[in-house]
Amino acid sequence: MNNTLHQGESEIPGTQETRTLKSLVNTPLKRIMFGIQILSYILIVGSPAIGAGLGRMLELKPGQTAGLIFGVFIAGEVLFYGSLIFLGKELVLFLRDKMKSWFRRKKRNR
Repeated sequence: MNNTLHQGESEIPGTQETRTLKSLVNTPLKRIMFGIQILSYILIVGSPAIGAGLGRMLELKPGQTAGLIFGVFIAGEVLFYGSLIFLGKELVLFLRDKMKSWFRRKKRNR
């Protein structure tokens, strides 16, 4: 009989322990990597605004500004995958559980 527990399982059969952000970032390195993960989301989603703002500040031509926007996006992607390597499967499972809870229907008591 295999007595090892998989992530998200508790010792009671049929139940799961809930994943929390605190359990995910339980070491200083993981806290730093989670901060980098959040920064990567901001860079990816905000790359048009960030790149355009920087292009305007530096008085760049439209083609150069487009390249800067692309560079900000790529930097966000690199940071995302780099921090994902350190945080690993736990972050993916945590995000999956949170997204499932957002879309799960609530049962009505009748």
